[in-house]
Amino acid sequence: MTFFLFWIKQLFEMFKLKQLAIHLYRQYELITCINMLEPWERKLINGFFLLILALIIFSSFVYLPAYMQTLIQFIMPASWISGSMSNAQVAQKH
Repeated sequence: MTFFLFWIKQLFEMFKLKQLAIHLYRQYELITCINMLEPWERKLINGFFLLILALIIFSSFVYLPAYMQTLIQFIMPASWISGSMSNAQVAQKH
């Protein structure tokens, strides 16, 4: 009996998530006024937005780590980066 109740609870949670997704999509439609367009125009605009979102996520994973590393090297002094090196090694570098 508890197994059955567990699955009922899981289905209810999935139903709530589905309702949340539907609600958020409707808000998106109303905010962007995309609900006034024809179906083919909606698909075109949604495809464009998804393409832009995918490019932003891709570029964040590819380029952001290198930019952050460069920024950290620019902000931090060389003595902080080479803190584990002895003074003789630091003197040889300079």
